[in-house]
Parts: sequence; C-alpha cells; structure tokens
Amino acid sequence: MTTVNNKKIRGWKRRIKEIDRWFEANKMPDLSHFEARGEEFVKIRIDPWTRVCDRVPPDWYFRLVIQKLVLIYNLWEEIFERQEIPYDLQIWLNYPNTIRSEVVCASVDNIGGFRDNYYRKSTKNERLPLTWADSVPELQKFTWRQHDDEDFWFKEIHYLDQEEINELLEAGFVEEEILLEGRKEIRYSRKVGNVWIGRMNRW
Repeated sequence: MTTVNNKKIRGWKRRIKEIDRWFEANKMPDLSHFEARGEEFVKIRIDPWTRVCDRVPPDWYFRLVIQKLVLIYNLWEEIFERQEIPYDLQIWLNYPNTIRSEVVCASVDNIGGFRDNYYRKSTKNERLPLTWADSVPELQKFTWRQHDDEDFWFKEIHYLDQEEINELLEAGFVEEEILLEGRKEIRYSRKVGNVWIGRMNRW
C-alpha cells in the first residue's frame, strides 16, 4: 500500500543526497540476474520514502528522481547494447503512486520486441502529467503508453478466506479468473492510478 506524504520531513539537503546514493548503487545493471531471471529492474528505494511502507514524495522531489531514472535508462541501454542480446528497456512512471516508478529491462525473443504484460493497457492514452513533461525535457525523447496501475490480491497465493474476499469486493476489487504460470487462479484487482511506460525513440 502506498501512502501520500503529509508528514513534515526534516533535512531536505540530506534527502536530496539520498537520491544520488540510490543512483550510484543502481546505475549498473546486474547482468547475472538478467540472465537468470530474464529481467532486471531498479525500484525507487530512497529513505525515508520507502521506510516501513511506501510513501509518495513531493512532486518537486520526484522530478529529481525522474532525472536519475532517465540517466539509469541511458546507462543501461549502453550496457545491454554491448551484450548483443534481445531486450526491452522501459521506464515506468506511476501516478499518483510515484514511488512505484522504476526502470525495467526484460528479455524478449527478437531484437526490437516488446514485453507488454506487466500492466493492463488503459482504455485511454493521455499525455504525461505536465509537471513532469515541462520540467524534465529528456522525457520528450520517449514514446509513452498509458496503462492502469492496480493493486492485486490472489486467492491461492495469498490464501484468502471468504471473509477476506468479501472485504476486497466491498472495497471495490474486481474478481476475475486468470492463468498464472499455466494454472488457474482467481485475481482481485482495483485500479489505483495510472502508469506511463516509456521507451526511447529510435529516430
């Protein structure tokens, strides 16, 4: 669960330095993890926003994080290009749950292929929020597609009993049967926002 930040945070200069520390720790992809799992990613793990539970930072702070996400994307692209293997490199920008944003690189079958099964495609395709697009010019170099940011629960994986299922349905979750790794599963989903998935333009 993501919470909106309403608590005063002291020491903003120190908090900004935390962005740099996080960037330095994640600017190089773990290629062994990519080879073993077929994907590599970097989530936003910056104190105090991910301490105990995920909290949404102020918009001006998140714009600084976006700049680092773009830098990570560019560095990763150089490295994965040298590997000469098919890959799909993406930036996810979530709103309003901005702390969920990340950079993801997925293995694909063919060069130029896409992996599009991380999020449900939105029925809309609105532009990025202007507060990001106007403040981070590098975002204009990407093609963005809007998807639904959702919370999920799974009946079997989470061992949900009927009382818990009823609570989810009352809270607005939608029940649907899906195939998960070849097995039938009941999923409960609720939209909590949007996520824009971006890939660098090749022209």
